[in-house]
Amino acid sequence: MFMLCIQESEILWLITNTFNQLDNILFHPNLKVVLKFRHLYLSHLGVKGLLQFQMGEQGSTRELVPLNLDIAHLQLMNLPELNFIWKGPTGFLSLQKLYSVYINECPKLKTIFSSTVVRSLPMLSSLYIHNCDELEQIFDLGDAQELNSLYYSQQVCFPALSSIEVTKCNKLKYLFYNLSASHFTRLTDLEIDECSQLHKAFGFDHEVDDGGEEEMAKKGEQVPLQDLTCITLKNLPNFEEIHHGFKLQEDVEHTIEECPNYSPSLYLHPGKVHMSFFLDTITMSLDYDVVK
Repeated sequence: MFMLCIQESEILWLITNTFNQLDNILFHPNLKVVLKFRHLYLSHLGVKGLLQFQMGEQGSTRELVPLNLDIAHLQLMNLPELNFIWKGPTGFLSLQKLYSVYINECPKLKTIFSSTVVRSLPMLSSLYIHNCDELEQIFDLGDAQELNSLYYSQQVCFPALSSIEVTKCNKLKYLFYNLSASHFTRLTDLEIDECSQLHKAFGFDHEVDDGGEEEMAKKGEQVPLQDLTCITLKNLPNFEEIHHGFKLQEDVEHTIEECPNYSPSLYLHPGKVHMSFFLDTITMSLDYDVVK
């Protein structure tokens, strides 16, 4: 792990390259250091951004080959002025080895993964975000063309992501906006707490009543979030559902507290489901025999 003592500036690593060639930027002295990081831990700095690339000649449309960073563990804490993590050309950074992300008390941060980051994060296993008051998006999917390409792609973007925890991010309306739950094939634990504007975990601009999971199953399509076994939802006054058509599976541990607009009984699969409800200081465990 690299422990850094860095003189504060607006951008921690600013890397410029007047030519649209990856070979040139790889020899940049600042980037040589960044490329070696496996564990990146930063706290109590006044920086506004971490890593910014200024690439190519202005107005150039030449396509850039993605740059691979070896970061496996990213931990950012108490960065009161931070408003971006990575900035640069669309799809320029590839984080193929990123395994865990922990972000806490970055009140001005608006996006975790900007459009600079390649959408595929094959190793990402855990994502924990706490106390980010201005956070509006976890993933910025870029322009309409990129979004359309992602929608029709067969590639699963987050095949290893198993645990998501988001608390006290009061500007988030969706955890993942215009990003299908089918990209989260290994998700087992989902915890959301004190996100006052959150409506859904997965939401889209225009949702069509397509019959939900039953119709997907009939068509032979893979029903998303089948591995989800633990759901915790607390203090979410505007929360409505996890995603359109989502239904709880049997033996799902489901904890709900102060979510007045979420009615889990509307989303139960036929069968026996164990649910736990926490209301103030009263705890009740109920077994429902759900009848069609």
